[in-house]
Amino acid sequence: MSVDEQLHRAAFDLARAGHSWREVGAELGCDETVARAMARCYEADTEARARARADQFSLLEL
Repeated sequence: MSVDEQLHRAAFDLARAGHSWREVGAELGCDETVARAMARCYEADTEARARARADQFSLLEL
């Protein structure tokens, strides 16, 4: 996992744990709007990966 992915996940996890965006930004050393954007990116990437896994067929289905 890249450093960017780690930061995005950290922002997402901190927000889900109940921290305010201001607290998340302070923890990650960025503005709260940047922290919010990182969390949204992580969520979007995670959802896209889940959809891709669901759409992928098994070789045993051929």
